[in-house]
Amino acid sequence: MSNAIIPANIQIPAHLAARLRQPSSLAASLSAGLGTGISVPRISIKGARFRIVEGKTETVLDEIKLKTVIVGANPAVTKTFYGKAWDPNDEAKGPDCYSNDGKVPAPDAEKPQSDACALCMHNQWGSKISPNGQKIKSCADQKKLAVVAGDDADGPVYLLQVTPAALKELNQYQRELSLRGIPPEVVFTTLSFDTDASYPKLKFSFGGFIDPQTQAIVDDLFGTDKVREVTGETVEAVAAPVIAAPKPQSVRVVETKPEPVVVEAVVEEVEEEAPAPKRGFGAKAAPAAPVAQTKPAAKAKPAPVTVVEETDGGSLADEIAALVNGLNTDDE
Repeated sequence: MSNAIIPANIQIPAHLAARLRQPSSLAASLSAGLGTGISVPRISIKGARFRIVEGKTETVLDEIKLKTVIVGANPAVTKTFYGKAWDPNDEAKGPDCYSNDGKVPAPDAEKPQSDACALCMHNQWGSKISPNGQKIKSCADQKKLAVVAGDDADGPVYLLQVTPAALKELNQYQRELSLRGIPPEVVFTTLSFDTDASYPKLKFSFGGFIDPQTQAIVDDLFGTDKVREVTGETVEAVAAPVIAAPKPQSVRVVETKPEPVVVEAVVEEVEEEAPAPKRGFGAKAAPAAPVAQTKPAAKAKPAPVTVVEETDGGSLADEIAALVNGLNTDDE
């Protein structure tokens, strides 16, 4: 069995022929430089299982391979520091300090360790000893990628943090794509685990060229704030325009007597809006069709009643009797 990441003889689809051997900003970002402070959907590899983490919800996927498309990459090597050793029994917490540009701590880092990453003691080789006795850095280097599900490219954009152990594999994958003139944004990238490693370690492999429909979606995602937020790149905030409050105007109030209104009962069918189906990895079956409901009929207002006032000429009973006699006379 061949160990090649990308097959030697691959057929180039006609709709992608013009994209090969061309400069790719994504390719440059993937290889450049070889935080977790934002709340975005992410792919976790804890326990050598693919997990989708959305807020406090974690979904363990059955798949041992994920078909993805890389739509963004932070050009810098990001950094993450945990002051306390990882304990699987502890509640998941964010890092004490992290950097999205590899130069300075992020503004929202809980416990910044230094003003500059280059001067930080935790960023020096030998500041931590790995379980197998190797000298490493206690502030881990990582690569932040933005990926989408290969079968649902217009679904969620996920954060994939490539750990130090897999940075070499990512660099090799990108180098082989580059040697063939293939931009990473025109192929499916298959994520899997290195079964020879005693710890969760990602592998990257060629999963084929993407179709024209997926390509159109991917092209529209490049450089968007949505992707840059996932990769931790700086997005300049745009100030909202200041709109002056309208000046108060004088209003003349005219009191009028309301006229009696008869409201007809109307039955209106209203459909409940179905919740949006889950997208991306771990999508569930579509929800049942919405059930039509009816609003209760509106109550009609009582019709106005004509009141006959009593006069000096006689009692109210006498006047009613006279009216009845008049009606009988007409019938004759």
